[in-house]
Amino acid sequence: MKQRRTKKEPSLKKPVSALLVERYKAFSYRLFGKHVFTTEKTGALSEKLKMANMRYTPSVFYSTLLTTGILITVLSLIVFSFLFHFLLTIDMWLLYSLALTAVTTTVTLGMFFFVMNSKISSRKSQIDHELPFVLSELSILASTGLTPIKIMRHMAQRHGNPAMTSEFRKIISKIDVEGKDIITAMSETAKETPSPLFRETLWDLCNMIHQGGDLDAYLRSKADITLQLKRDIQKEFIEKLATYSEMYSSLVLIGVLFLGIAAFLLDAMQSTIGPLTADSLLLMLSYLIIPAVIIGVNAIVSLAYAKSG
Repeated sequence: MKQRRTKKEPSLKKPVSALLVERYKAFSYRLFGKHVFTTEKTGALSEKLKMANMRYTPSVFYSTLLTTGILITVLSLIVFSFLFHFLLTIDMWLLYSLALTAVTTTVTLGMFFFVMNSKISSRKSQIDHELPFVLSELSILASTGLTPIKIMRHMAQRHGNPAMTSEFRKIISKIDVEGKDIITAMSETAKETPSPLFRETLWDLCNMIHQGGDLDAYLRSKADITLQLKRDIQKEFIEKLATYSEMYSSLVLIGVLFLGIAAFLLDAMQSTIGPLTADSLLLMLSYLIIPAVIIGVNAIVSLAYAKSG
């Protein structure tokens, strides 16, 4: 007998890490969200979360932020107290523990907003990168006589330019699922997009659809302007990159070299700087200062690159 072949259905289960994150957010919301942030004015944060494509409410964001802050504060205080009091036996261990705990908690909480702003910047960069080519395609479609709604549906079904395709799919979703007209759907999508260029384009298209106008001529003109603006921004980024290279060479490398020389001088003179000996200074230089400097410079360059599109 022939065995029947069965197709394996794709698994819809989320990864374990994603499930743990979702449960952690739910726990944080049950703990604080329903009681602390119910009356919080979160309009600006709500818009930023939509721009970052982070699919949860401001109350969940704030609840997770508060829960994480409390956990990090307690764990950091325990770890640093053990380190300075029992391992290094420093007299002012409590002061160092509290200071480093405050720094750790501040950095951790700041990472929430950094990740959100980074996602906004990344989406903006992707949209601005794809926008000139998408505008050219839109102008070709408009020249064929297609209606605006058919143009939007065609752009939402594409597989190339994923960032722009996602924006057009939002428009179609608002029309088909929420029952909104094309002008309302495009206006709401314009408010949620992180790209000012695409937002302006959507608003102009709404006005032209409402009042009438030559879509083909407008889109061709907008594509040329956007492409030239992209060239100017990339040229500015190259100039900034040269400045960052000079700053890294003149300040960072010299500063690290200075700390290394200071450590060797301390060892030669058998002296210390407060609780820091030459060995501890070299350890901080190798495992804390140099990695922090490299990460900081990479973050600055990455942020400048993201803004350049």
